[in-house]
Amino acid sequence: MNDRPAPVGGRDVRPGDYRGRVTSEDGPADDPADDPADDPAVADADLDRLATLVRTMLDVPTALVTLVGPDEQVFPGAVGLPDAWQQRRRTPLSHSFCQYVRATAQPLVVRDAREVEVLAGNGAIADLGVVAYCGVPLVGPDGDVVGAVCAIDGRPRDWTDTDVEVLTQIAGLAASELRLRAAIAGARRTSEQNRLLLRFAEALADAATLPDVAAAVTAAAADALGTSWTCLALVDPAGRRLQVVSAGAPADGDLPSLPLGVDSPPTAALATGRAVFLPDAAAAAERFPDAHPPVPSPPPVGASAHLPLPVAGSVPGTLSLVWAQPRQFSAVEQGLVLALARYTAQAVSRAALLARQESVATTLQRALLGELPSPAGLELAARYLPSSAGAQVGGDWWDAFDDSDGATVLVIGDVSGHDVRAAATMGQLRAMLRGFAFEGGEPPSLALSRLDAAVGGLRTGALATVALARVDRSDGGRVLSWTNAGHPPPLLRSPDGRVEVLTAATDLLVGLDPDRPRHTHRARLEPGSTLLLYTDGLVERRRTDLDEGIGRLAAAFAEAGDRPLDALLDRLLEGVPGSTDDDVALLAVRVR
Repeated sequence: MNDRPAPVGGRDVRPGDYRGRVTSEDGPADDPADDPADDPAVADADLDRLATLVRTMLDVPTALVTLVGPDEQVFPGAVGLPDAWQQRRRTPLSHSFCQYVRATAQPLVVRDAREVEVLAGNGAIADLGVVAYCGVPLVGPDGDVVGAVCAIDGRPRDWTDTDVEVLTQIAGLAASELRLRAAIAGARRTSEQNRLLLRFAEALADAATLPDVAAAVTAAAADALGTSWTCLALVDPAGRRLQVVSAGAPADGDLPSLPLGVDSPPTAALATGRAVFLPDAAAAAERFPDAHPPVPSPPPVGASAHLPLPVAGSVPGTLSLVWAQPRQFSAVEQGLVLALARYTAQAVSRAALLARQESVATTLQRALLGELPSPAGLELAARYLPSSAGAQVGGDWWDAFDDSDGATVLVIGDVSGHDVRAAATMGQLRAMLRGFAFEGGEPPSLALSRLDAAVGGLRTGALATVALARVDRSDGGRVLSWTNAGHPPPLLRSPDGRVEVLTAATDLLVGLDPDRPRHTHRARLEPGSTLLLYTDGLVERRRTDLDEGIGRLAAAFAEAGDRPLDALLDRLLEGVPGSTDDDVALLAVRVR
């Protein structure tokens, strides 16, 4: 073979010229001792087999598959070393011939190292018994030489071209193994990154309010990234401060804030639109000397990342992540952190939009419900609780007004749905029923019959339950007359605390059959008695019978019925879950 390499004695090799990294199956690492789980010095069965193949084919006592780093070499594949070194599987570069293969990216052939000036003082001669050495480059997954595959003899030996060719072929097998492992590790890392991104998305998907977003991102960052502290901050409406959003309350003046004019990591991220990564507290203090503290978080503060949250059409802000210990941010970690910031920005945008919609919807609902009258001898109170699953408006409504004869008309109704469409339909029915019921001296059933006819004639397609009642004066007292179109029965509490469920015949829902006759029922109201009208959202629960819910409400009404009406309604609403699929309307009247 004409291109057989010359012995190293004829070359100017300087170990100090070497710059490289030890590579494990999981990719590059600056120090193989950093993580024992990824330590390439641990025996590797596949690479040990390749070393054994070298020993067999070249008839040598020792063969190695080595990875060379800046300070040491390791032997994931090794056979024939002295016992202590075979177990240790690493040496300093003072004991390395393979470093020269790595430095030159060329085979190294040595007949007798004791006769080569640059190698004569190498510790491998005395400690590992290296005399003759033949090594070829081992190429890593990225195409760089990362080590060597070598044959070692304890006596001088004249290596042949065939020896070098055999080593080259086996080094190719080792390189293929490293590439395969790198591909598997890369796929595993990609899968893990995708899994974390999915966790971020899932954690923030259901965050409906800014405090929800703060709580979700705090939990996601701690769980997936190991953070010790997380801070979501938004620019206040005046554009002067970054206002912290608490996981337990909306951003307001009672929570910490940071002036935008102060040079700090969060304000720098906001001003530049670029992430600020700080590996430790010293780096933070050096880069932001005027910030006190540089990172506004509880101790201990190690590394931190401060990320802008630019949201089109919404309030900009920042996300700050803090770790208790220092860390260097790899490209992968930076990508994950930036992805979390993007998901957070989207969640902030959604929450801000929902807040604006809720404000508009609440104003609309209040306008539709109107004000309570103040009739002589009667006390009235009402409540509306929107569905947590809807748009803060819905089809439930109450109404109360005095008719043309001075009687007090009470209405409670429920149009199917709890969204803006249901609220619009409710507004139409409420307005029509007001007009029909205003005419005094007529039974409530007549007003509902007229509403039924209008719904059918106008082809609104509306379907609603309604309870309509009127309180009249009669012989110095009060008389209640009512009609019920498929609605939960009213409750009447007498002065002695007994509660009667007014279950007189219930007629069809409004909108089903305008030709079906409706009925009016009557009862006397004693002074001190209280009438309660309500929608099914107060009593209906999943996997629970409606009658059971009405029974629970009647018991609570009996127990708390002596309270002032506002306090009574608040007490009854305490039984409604914090998250309900239906809206709730309540209307109560008490005879003085």
